Amino acid sequence: MREAGASQAVEGAMTMGELLVGAVRRNITPPVGATMAGYAGRDHGAEGVHDELWLRALFLCDGTNCAALLCRDLLYTPNEEMDLLAETFERRLGLTREQIFLANTHTHSGPRTDYREDSDNRAYVAALAEICAGAVEEARAKARPATLSVAQRPVQAGVNRRELRDGNIVLGVNLEGPCDRLVDVLSFTDAGSGQPLATLFRHAVHGVVMGSNNYLISGDAPGAAEAFVEANLPGVAGFLAGASGNINAHPREALEHVALLGRRLGAAAVQGTTEVGEPLEDATIVTLRHEFKLPVGALPPEDEVRAAVEDLAARMEAVEQGGSDPDLSKWQLERNLRHARAQLEAIESGQGVSGLPIFAQVLAIGEVALVGWPAEVFFEIGEQVRAGSPFATTLPVTHVSGAVGYIPIASAFDEGGYEITARAHHAGLGITAEAEGVMVRETLAALETAVKGVG
Repeated sequence: MREAGASQAVEGAMTMGELLVGAVRRNITPPVGATMAGYAGRDHGAEGVHDELWLRALFLCDGTNCAALLCRDLLYTPNEEMDLLAETFERRLGLTREQIFLANTHTHSGPRTDYREDSDNRAYVAALAEICAGAVEEARAKARPATLSVAQRPVQAGVNRRELRDGNIVLGVNLEGPCDRLVDVLSFTDAGSGQPLATLFRHAVHGVVMGSNNYLISGDAPGAAEAFVEANLPGVAGFLAGASGNINAHPREALEHVALLGRRLGAAAVQGTTEVGEPLEDATIVTLRHEFKLPVGALPPEDEVRAAVEDLAARMEAVEQGGSDPDLSKWQLERNLRHARAQLEAIESGQGVSGLPIFAQVLAIGEVALVGWPAEVFFEIGEQVRAGSPFATTLPVTHVSGAVGYIPIASAFDEGGYEITARAHHAGLGITAEAEGVMVRETLAALETAVKGVG
């Protein structure tokens, strides 16, 4: 690990190995009119702001090893945006990509943050990168000796959304399916005064209270929960999205439900801070990024792929000229055409496809480990990782430092449903049912490596 980002914080340390924490909050609300993220059916930009979006930035250091932990009221981090952020953090703070744990709350009522040349919100995203780095710079300057305590509280803000209806799996309400019924709470407090500096809380729930007909910027239920905690405790409060690929907010569809679930989840987090255990004695920080590949399907014959590209391109052109397709929506046509063209490119390259590149990112603070994925991971996968982790406390976190798509459990592939259609793809090829086992095995390997660093 690099030590360049540690120098300023070390000067304030009383002893080497002591945990230093700085935390700040910054407004990241986009302008009205910004293109929104989360639903393909929206046809125009944001009409207004229901509630502001925020960035909570923490700088953590044990006197030698440092990390930046960011919680953003945004959908996810597109890979191009992550490249920009990594370059900005390296330039301004000397922090490497593995030292940046960038988590998003996954609100579906925020702006798109793509950073391609033709991206609608490109100027906003460029400014956002500087805001993120600047917030961590300020948090580093404010870092002080701190303690970390953990707690869990019962709460349920979501429900399994894979409902069997008329023989098909649809996005609905499955009251019998697995879902999260706990909130994990990390309480960082000033070592001298005992005052909270930052409260992080993890729960597995999609930020989808507001549907595709909403054109108001909002942090959704996660943002409302963060606001509730900050209204009741000093310091900043950041939501960490657990493995919620198959968990929707419940109830949903109305702004009153945003407030309801925000109070429910936020109150549980606040109560958790009153029931934390003894502060951790070992504050050693370990950061690592464990890269691996998930299995994908085989490339079809070239003639089939070329025929698919021609067919889909013609159907797409007809839709763009005002027509309608009898079988697929415009979003589905765009996706299928993109995958078919990617398959053709892979065939023409002659290099083959070995699997989907992905990673597990670990931020360990003593016996507490955050493990993040750049994906929408099913709840059951997160629970398997928690059960097998060598750490006393493990928090699976999704939408971290990248975006690749859904990672379902193996049994969902035979069942079908939206998450299978939208599963992660590479070179136009979807991941296979074997991905679940690989995700669990490789993530646990990352945690085993990290726990050795903690000692």
